[in-house]
Amino acid sequence: MIEKNLFIGILLFLAGCTVHPQKDIPEHIRGVKNLAVFSRDTEPTTSIKLVKEATFEAPDKYSLDWYDQTVSFYSWLAGIEIDDAGRVFIADNKATKIHVFSSDGKYLQSIGDKGTGPGEYRGITDTRIVSNKLYVFDFLQFRTTVYSLDSLKVIKAENVKPAVNQGEFDEIKEWLRWRLLIRNDGTYLAGFRKHRLDARVGSPTYNLDKARPKKYYFMNDKSKIISDEIFEIKKLREILVAQVGNRHLSNFRPLPFLGKTIITLSDNDYIYTAWTDDFLIKVYGPKGNYVRAFYYPFEKKPIRREELLSLFHKDNRNRKVVEHAELPKKWPVIYSMITDDQNQLWLSTIVDKAGVREWWVLENTGKLIAKFSWPDNRSIKAVKDGFAYALVTDRETGQQKVVKYRVKMK
Repeated sequence: MIEKNLFIGILLFLAGCTVHPQKDIPEHIRGVKNLAVFSRDTEPTTSIKLVKEATFEAPDKYSLDWYDQTVSFYSWLAGIEIDDAGRVFIADNKATKIHVFSSDGKYLQSIGDKGTGPGEYRGITDTRIVSNKLYVFDFLQFRTTVYSLDSLKVIKAENVKPAVNQGEFDEIKEWLRWRLLIRNDGTYLAGFRKHRLDARVGSPTYNLDKARPKKYYFMNDKSKIISDEIFEIKKLREILVAQVGNRHLSNFRPLPFLGKTIITLSDNDYIYTAWTDDFLIKVYGPKGNYVRAFYYPFEKKPIRREELLSLFHKDNRNRKVVEHAELPKKWPVIYSMITDDQNQLWLSTIVDKAGVREWWVLENTGKLIAKFSWPDNRSIKAVKDGFAYALVTDRETGQQKVVKYRVKMK
């Protein structure tokens, strides 16, 4: 009976896929193992409507900082977490605080401050609620602070040391610790890199023209690597270079029209990775095992230099780079990717239509659940208990706020 049910399940999954000749799949994707290729004409099984429920705005002393003046993937917003009581925790990297709101948008308090002591931060990049505790990672101090959700007091604040057993792994023995992402069991997905980025032309360590791979492992709270290599990223992000007179220019920050790697962790500790130039998602299990990948053909938006230049002020350094650099011919496909509390994927995609992005909601097998168009000044950052929490940017002032929407599916 088990074998029969498994066979039926496989047939149902394959029914949603289209078997494409290898020539119809981009060459760099053809060798991906356990790959499901879906038709670009796949229709969603569900429709979605988002209805505004509440707005989250910090008090005046913080609200003026709730904007992002750079055209990049970086932002003051370092994470949104929702606890079982419905409280909303918004991590503010600029103010180095966690703002706490009631479920209806009432400001309750802030926790944390700028500094180097317990409960103080120099920079926040990751947050996660695990077993009635709030974990906050400070990337500049490489320190994790843990709060009790009952008292909102610090339980512990510990620096994450370099991996104590890194020397046992020949492939990363001399590599640099680079990135940590908090997993749902309190351990980390830890990234290591061989070289720092060096854009200095003529320097013996100049490496914009070289591969700069990153390797990822699991690491526990005692700074011990506890897995074999899980995956390797060949390239973190695309970089533009231009020679203007005697000046050699490049973009130090990610730019939304250049490819980058996205890594997303689900509540059940699945790992999803994507290089944004393709609608190709790779899936890894909670133990780090590779599970599958899925791919959708996608019509990419053409890059128009004049349109890109309009994104920058005249004195912005990146404007000069865009003016003179050789540009890619197309925008990336994927703009953002998150998972919800049902372990479904929410992806925003870049389409050739002014002012909007197309959102896709997918099962972790790649099966399409729903699709909807939404203004590109609204970016969904978290989905839990039937609500979506989006960062909304005023198109005229650049001012930002977090808005809660009820997700209605039918």
